[in-house]
Amino acid sequence: MERLDLLRRFAIFVCQYGFSKCIRTAVCSLAVMLPLLLRFYRRRRKINGNADLHFYGWFLLFPAALTGMSRLFFQRWSRGMHSLSIAFGSEGICVAYYVVMLALAGWWLIRKGRLVRRARKLYCWYSPKRRPHGGTGDMQDCVRQVTAGDWNGLAGRYLRRARVYISPGEGSPFCGGVFRPYIVMPEVYLEPVLEEGCGDTENGRGYANRRLTERGRVLLCHELLHLKGGHILWMNLFALLRIYWWFNPLIYLCERAFCQDMEQACDEGCLYFTDATEREYGRLLLDVAAAHGFVRLAGAATFMRDRDYHSLKSRIGNLRGKCGRGQYRLMHRGMGLGCCVALLLAVLAVGFTSYPRYTRMEELVLYDENLRMICNDSPQLREAVQVVDGYLRIDPERMDACLRELDVPGSHVYLGYDTIMKVPGVGGGGNVGMIALEDYEDIFYLRAETWENDWMEFCLKYLL
Repeated sequence: MERLDLLRRFAIFVCQYGFSKCIRTAVCSLAVMLPLLLRFYRRRRKINGNADLHFYGWFLLFPAALTGMSRLFFQRWSRGMHSLSIAFGSEGICVAYYVVMLALAGWWLIRKGRLVRRARKLYCWYSPKRRPHGGTGDMQDCVRQVTAGDWNGLAGRYLRRARVYISPGEGSPFCGGVFRPYIVMPEVYLEPVLEEGCGDTENGRGYANRRLTERGRVLLCHELLHLKGGHILWMNLFALLRIYWWFNPLIYLCERAFCQDMEQACDEGCLYFTDATEREYGRLLLDVAAAHGFVRLAGAATFMRDRDYHSLKSRIGNLRGKCGRGQYRLMHRGMGLGCCVALLLAVLAVGFTSYPRYTRMEELVLYDENLRMICNDSPQLREAVQVVDGYLRIDPERMDACLRELDVPGSHVYLGYDTIMKVPGVGGGGNVGMIALEDYEDIFYLRAETWENDWMEFCLKYLL
């Protein structure tokens, strides 16, 4: 029972401290969320914006999620907010936060697993190990297009690993997978290579004799651009951010805006890498939206996420007046490099303004037998006591002089040392020695060498 009570109290401390960290990072993220959202909704009233630049701007939210140990939140002006978060972070609220967070994470993983299993049950139209057929050349040509002909480059080798599945009926194509990428294409974007009736299409036997239509090639290039740009990875990371800040309503707006900017960035890339005109691509957007119902796919990027009027208007409006191919490539590389530098500087700023994961304090604190503090790291106490490999070494003469000066009553004293501090005012996990005043070598260490203590110390050091 004592062990269970100890673990329960430690779990409550973990929940309260983790909840206060989440509150601090959520407050810091507002300084990034609000300007990005204001810029996004102002852009919806205009056209000819550059979606790549706005898409990369959302990455600044990730450094904001790492500011839980920042010194900026432990200055005098922020102590009140920290104390308020601890005060409101009662056991019930903290436990409820983690229960909801774990439930959302579990539901997201279940939906993601269902999507992957559903895709793998479909007919595999293209696979790197599959025998070439009539549509294999279409897939290879699309990979060459989106990699600008660099077939043997890193992007080309990665995209050649992608499997293409065929779903029956109409709908919107989508892609997913980070290490095992896949693309799902509706069968309506396939056309027969030979004569019709070459097999049972419903069972997938006739798909091998089909190739992509012109619209299907454009849609496939769009999905390949998602994979090439690492959008699936960023979507998964953004989903984890949403689960971490699930109580913040702005994170849901940011996620929606992030996905819209991601789709517009791929729209711009399709106009550059394919021969489709702005008018043809706009009609394709409207046709897919008309045949597509509202759906949200966990961990996947879909060509048409919803049929929202403002989203369609923004995507079609941003197809106007695009720059030339050479200028697009130069602009895309420059923005990518600039945003990477900005993201790196933000991460370095967080790192340089943050406390270490933990700090082992060198202070010695002396308590009487009634656990009242009588001395806090005085020079006399430092001269009388040394800590060697986690154990106390006491100089009897200097210890006698120190205790006579302090006039300590009783038969023993307690000496605290090796305390672990996370941030100012928050810590624990140190050791305490009960020292007999008659014999300074008679020391009883209150921290028992058990797996429970080792595990709690490890959690306090590294997991929070």
